[in-house]
Amino acid sequence: MNAKSFTIHTELLDGTLEGARNIYMGANSTCHLYVIPRGEISLANTLSDISGQPAFYILLGEGEGPDDRAKAYIGQTTDFANRKNDHMQKKDWWDTALVFISDNHKIYGDDVRFLEYIGVKAAQETDSFELLNGSNPRKPNIAPFRVNDMEVFFRDIELLTRFYGCRIFERRQVSASERHLFYVKAAERHADGVGYYDETNRKFVLMKGSRLALDVVASYKNAGRPKFISEHCRIVNGEIVLWHDVAVDSPSGASGLVLGRPSNGWADWTDAEGHSLNSVVKR
Repeated sequence: MNAKSFTIHTELLDGTLEGARNIYMGANSTCHLYVIPRGEISLANTLSDISGQPAFYILLGEGEGPDDRAKAYIGQTTDFANRKNDHMQKKDWWDTALVFISDNHKIYGDDVRFLEYIGVKAAQETDSFELLNGSNPRKPNIAPFRVNDMEVFFRDIELLTRFYGCRIFERRQVSASERHLFYVKAAERHADGVGYYDETNRKFVLMKGSRLALDVVASYKNAGRPKFISEHCRIVNGEIVLWHDVAVDSPSGASGLVLGRPSNGWADWTDAEGHSLNSVVKR
């Protein structure tokens, strides 16, 4: 067995795959995720891990239409069994609650407020769900060693959330129609490229159909260009054409491949309105 492997347990609290469950990592973490459908939310009153205990939680609901993002509300409480009553009365859009607790009950009020702070921030950065929090929580003042403990605990929250199948803390995949495209061109070299910056992986994606210059200038030093061409391009009507999308480590590397000369990609890649990559993307 791989030394990094571990087991995630799922306890079906009502014996069904659709019902409430407890997801946890055993001795690897004190973090537990209780998944509770709205119709079974009263179960929180009977669970000693939840009733009267501090918790970080996420309420989940479907989008209005098939193309709309799912909805979410991120919160914290010192007693979810009590807090849920307010959400039942005032929020009719959610259908599932994800409730995270520590099984050793050594997470306190300021701790879950810090988890709420970093949880809202993480969900806003990924922009995967429509977040229905009315305002951003303030960062609580907790001891530095607790900050470290809660950051570790939040990584377990992210893991269990993903294991359950919720991608709220993962960046939303952008469709082709939503991509901000950039262009580089050198007519005299019969070269023109198109691509976009992948902010998640911090790479520039050269798109299929880009034309690469047939030769390079003496000052361009990239010994890997011939291999790149042989692996990713084809000769079409005497021109070097990229045959599929390829992620390149940097914008300058991508524009250099296209132009066959040294290039500052942050300045040379421009969008349809003439804005440089550097002016659009935060580095």
